Amino acid sequence: MMPMIMHSRRRLLAGLCGACGIIAAGLLAGCERFRHETYTCPYNAVGLHELIINDDKAGADLTVIEIEDEYSIPIGSITEDQMIASNEEMVLMLNRKTGRLNVTIGNRSVFMTCEKTIFTM
Repeated sequence: MMPMIMHSRRRLLAGLCGACGIIAAGLLAGCERFRHETYTCPYNAVGLHELIINDDKAGADLTVIEIEDEYSIPIGSITEDQMIASNEEMVLMLNRKTGRLNVTIGNRSVFMTCEKTIFTM
């Protein structure tokens, strides 16, 4: 009788440990301490090389890297699908799913598709 009880306890303990492990893995999968979203653009007429989103909230800064300059533009609105950022010189409209970018400077618009890279930790 005693070996049967020990075997049942071991199975119960193993089952509880497995369930706790699955729950912990699920909780940790949702934890994201750092996200770095980069869009590398092909050679273009406006000299835009990369866009970097470190904080995907409206009001945060979008880092813009041109061939010979780097600066920040405030993000006006951002969703999972789209980001719009602007300053007094330009408006950037980015499709975050496809990397399709519309840059408007004055009355001139340039369209391009940038390569998306995401680094999370």
